Amino acid sequence: MNDVEKSEAGRFSQLHLELQDWLAGYVDGELDDHHTALVEAHLAGCEACRGDVARQQIMSRRCQEVPTTRMPFELHKRLDNALADAPDYSAPAPRTTTRFNLRQWLTGLYRPAVVGAGGWVVALVLAGVLLLPDVGLRSHDHIRMVSDALADYQKVALTDLPALANTADISAPAKLAGGRLLATWHTTVGGEPAQAFAMRRGNSLVIQYRISEHVLFRNPDVRQAMATMGGYRTHENQLEVLAVPMKEAGLLIVGPANAMPATSDLEFESI
Repeated sequence: MNDVEKSEAGRFSQLHLELQDWLAGYVDGELDDHHTALVEAHLAGCEACRGDVARQQIMSRRCQEVPTTRMPFELHKRLDNALADAPDYSAPAPRTTTRFNLRQWLTGLYRPAVVGAGGWVVALVLAGVLLLPDVGLRSHDHIRMVSDALADYQKVALTDLPALANTADISAPAKLAGGRLLATWHTTVGGEPAQAFAMRRGNSLVIQYRISEHVLFRNPDVRQAMATMGGYRTHENQLEVLAVPMKEAGLLIVGPANAMPATSDLEFESI
């Protein structure tokens, strides 16, 4: 290779590196005419960048297919009121845990070193986080209402259920397809009175807890999940907990993961 060819190769390599930051804008149609022309001229002679653009276009279409959950205005208002009334707690020190958290690991990949390897890598990481099937599942160690509900469920599972005199006069807060009310009793969740409704769903025991709105919105992680996903979901071993808002109240549902309803399948008696 002579000096001219080396010089041309060096300029091409430098241009290739500079254009990496423009490819995402090119895919999204955000570049002006001048920069668009430069990118297209480079793409004509660079197979690697053409492949990069193709991958980004595919990922962009996939991300656009992800539905965006819109929170109702009434829930927006209730969240604002709950935030205004919430006490000003100082943030607790983060807990040290050895549990592997895939979501945190994926999010941690979003760093400049990774971005330099190609915009499609970042897109894949973000899409992986968005498309994880258990995106609503979170640690509940610091959420008292969840711990209380799980403790009550585990205690009830080992004892006889209270007798239910007349099912015609009592109904659970949420209708569950294939569910039958077995018993109801009063308990304490999150330090405040709550009412429990035990149901049989298939061969599983599912318990609904009607709790106060204050208890439901007390924790910031729960409030964030309500705002972004319409509900909070977590699990412990084989049990799963779902927290959702109702009219002037909150609802916790506890049961085996395979017997738990999707948030969209819930039909409330009063909301």
